[in-house]
Amino acid sequence: MQGDRVYRINRPRVIFENIEGELILVNMEKGCYFSTDQVGADIWGLIETGHSQSDILEALRFRYEGDAAEMAQVVAAFLKLLEREELVVPDSASQASGARRTAAENRRSPFRAPDLQKYTDMRDMLLLDPVHDVEAAGWPVPKVEESWPSADAES
Repeated sequence: MQGDRVYRINRPRVIFENIEGELILVNMEKGCYFSTDQVGADIWGLIETGHSQSDILEALRFRYEGDAAEMAQVVAAFLKLLEREELVVPDSASQASGARRTAAENRRSPFRAPDLQKYTDMRDMLLLDPVHDVEAAGWPVPKVEESWPSADAES
């Protein structure tokens, strides 16, 4: 059943940091980084704590005002996008016991679809392997097949 599906963060390939409600995600294997808003960060936090898709939806309904059917559709699409970008992978068992709720969340915000922005402008830097691809001076160097053509090659 789709609602019982559980995802986990695709560690160690993916690292992340929540900075004042904006979640920054980095797929170290693909060299891409992503950002998402507060709703996306809320979903990510629930994934991180092992909640199923139905538990995530229940928690969001508690935090946000909106049409339940629309929320279900948006959450399913966002989870599929995270999976397609290899930020999360399906997991076999949940580690959580029910949706996370806090007493301070008595005023609900309007629900809006989470936004996931993808950036590739730092791909070359992120794909460098600083442990294995270093020169004698200690600086990382790109792999030969990925390096830029040199001026000598054009002569």
